[in-house]
Amino acid sequence: MSKAIEDRIECPFYLGEGNRSVICEGILKGTKCIHRFPSKDIKDTYENSVCCSAGGSRCNHFKSVSSLYERGLRI
Repeated sequence: MSKAIEDRIECPFYLGEGNRSVICEGILKGTKCIHRFPSKDIKDTYENSVCCSAGGSRCNHFKSVSSLYERGLRI
């Protein structure tokens, strides 16, 4: 069974989460990026306001990874 948050995630680069972390597709091909937050509440707020809205496009990491696809550097 999936987590409730994962049913609402809009970001295509989101891979999963930990208690105080969000795991995303990495900048380097075949890697993952782990964003660590000081608390679970801050992480939850970030996921709800950034990962779950506007396709994740408000995130700086999203902008970096999507740029690779736009420039044809990632397929």
